[in-house]
Amino acid sequence: MKLLAVALLASALGAGEPGTAAADAAAPIPMKVTLTGGQTLYSPAPGEILTAQAGRKSRGKGQNKAGKRRSSRATRRSPGRAVRTGPAPETLPWPDNVKALAGSGAVLVVDHHAARGEPSELISLNPDRDYVPASILKLVTSASALASLGPGYRFRTEFYLDANGDLWIKGYGDPYLVSEELCGLADRLKLEGLSSAADVRVDGSFFEEGVVGDGVTFTSNPYDAYNTAFGANFNTVSFLIDRKAGAVESNPCTPLTPTARVIASGIPRRGGKGRRKAVPVYMNISESPLAAATNAAETLRELLVRRGVGISGSVSVGGTVPPTARLFYEHRSTKTLQEMIRELLRYSNNFMTNQIFLTMGAEAYGPPGDFEKGRQVVHDFLRLYRLPELTLVEGSGLSRNNHLTARQMAEVLRVLEPARSLIKSDNDRSVYYKTGTMTDIQTLAGYIERPGRPDEPLSFVILLNGKYEPGTRDRILSVIKEHLVGGAAARRQGVPDGQG
Repeated sequence: MKLLAVALLASALGAGEPGTAAADAAAPIPMKVTLTGGQTLYSPAPGEILTAQAGRKSRGKGQNKAGKRRSSRATRRSPGRAVRTGPAPETLPWPDNVKALAGSGAVLVVDHHAARGEPSELISLNPDRDYVPASILKLVTSASALASLGPGYRFRTEFYLDANGDLWIKGYGDPYLVSEELCGLADRLKLEGLSSAADVRVDGSFFEEGVVGDGVTFTSNPYDAYNTAFGANFNTVSFLIDRKAGAVESNPCTPLTPTARVIASGIPRRGGKGRRKAVPVYMNISESPLAAATNAAETLRELLVRRGVGISGSVSVGGTVPPTARLFYEHRSTKTLQEMIRELLRYSNNFMTNQIFLTMGAEAYGPPGDFEKGRQVVHDFLRLYRLPELTLVEGSGLSRNNHLTARQMAEVLRVLEPARSLIKSDNDRSVYYKTGTMTDIQTLAGYIERPGRPDEPLSFVILLNGKYEPGTRDRILSVIKEHLVGGAAARRQGVPDGQG
């Protein structure tokens, strides 16, 4: 089952203790955030503390209405550099080599540990120009969530029985209800004594009805999945397409729901010769958020039926749990927020990121969670730590209407530095990095470890918007490592060019 979760998580790549507060007041963000491993995020000095104000409008622009989707075309874009001929830019002296590679892009390397009087910006190209960040924006969302919700936050899902015998599922945004979680949840409900139910009904009121993030488009790509208060497997479906049998279940914990069957009906039967007769398929439920939540309820219903729970009715989504309904069971996510952030950063999971984004908004400002409230929490975080504000409309980086500068990103890295182990690293852990990739966008941000100087890494930001050769961002990072760190460690292979 663990392999299934990893497969589903990888398929959702981007192209990736409860804290509550009254709706009319900002959520108190702790000054000091201690992670499970003992690391502590940067804590502002007493003179730097700002009070988060409620009701302030964020700089985010153009949030979609429910059910509407915006074109992914950028409203503004920094020009890229032309393809060069002649000697490789790497052969030029420093910093001309970086300038030649970056063109009109931004490159910033900051030593946040520089002694007084020493330069802290070791290279600075276009540090205050706006760029589309793509998935490196997940670092901003992650830092905000750790501060506002807390590293140990666990998502909850509640189950109620009403007077009609209906089983109500009230979702609170759990991003990681994957197949093995759902199987375990069905086992638990059976163990708690659930023997029968009429209808299975979903209360998704913790999120705004029909909420859709800017940048999401009508595609079957898993990175385009809708966000819902209750969802299963990142709101995607997975099955096997067999050349003889058609759609078949991939495993017992991922039933072929009615929603999945409809999606599968549009896929031609296929399969190779020999042992591999079936091809795995992972697809986004692109019809609507309602369809995604319905599929999640269908999945749990079928798992309960297979465990002998008699369910006589159907599945429906909408409405709220009746006040007279009895709380039957409350599920808490098996992974903490800190553990989920490690996963979403590793796989650049857009769905998980915006589930967290919406949840922290709902927890801070009261349900229903929406993108405006999520943006407000991010801006509260930025003000609390005296970080420069940036323009964001959602939390994953999928929207091209997100904009930030290299200097803004470097300041976020300063705060997040003690938690850098949550970020993906290269093989020898000399670089911790997050990539951002969309058409005509290559970004990279993270930390370069310095031999002999533990816990004093350099922070780097590379923002390239426009036409660049594939892998340009990694070539820039290699040049930076060679010049600023030096030695054999700097000459090792750079980070792999990836998605997200």
